[in-house]
Amino acid sequence: MNTEVKERLLDRVKTNPYVNHLGVQFTTVEDGIVEARMPLHDEQRQYSGVIHGGVLAALADTIAGFAAYTMTPLDKDVLTAELKVSFLRAAWGKELIAKGTVIKPGRHVHFSECEIYCDDKLVSKASGTFSVVQPQV
Repeated sequence: MNTEVKERLLDRVKTNPYVNHLGVQFTTVEDGIVEARMPLHDEQRQYSGVIHGGVLAALADTIAGFAAYTMTPLDKDVLTAELKVSFLRAAWGKELIAKGTVIKPGRHVHFSECEIYCDDKLVSKASGTFSVVQPQV
């Protein structure tokens, strides 16, 4: 993997207030592959005690998007154009593990997927379309 791309991605993570708010810690960053851990807190649970679907969707968008970012030229950026999330089972644990993979990179659009695990069980699967754009300065 291009070390400059990896460094830029990790720098973006450090300065991204929302990703930091979520507490996402990246464990793998390679071409087309990103993996991360995210701790869970009581305020992320809905009335029955299960983790709210919006938390899973936010993590899936983040990880699939950063996977797409690894396949993006340094002079470009990515924005989510579309995201589909399937909730497969309730997440009750203390931590989420997310694995993002680029399925089809392109010059103008990337297609990525993200699987999210809780207590070693697949709880969510997402797919997203990410537009390759000029960064706003």
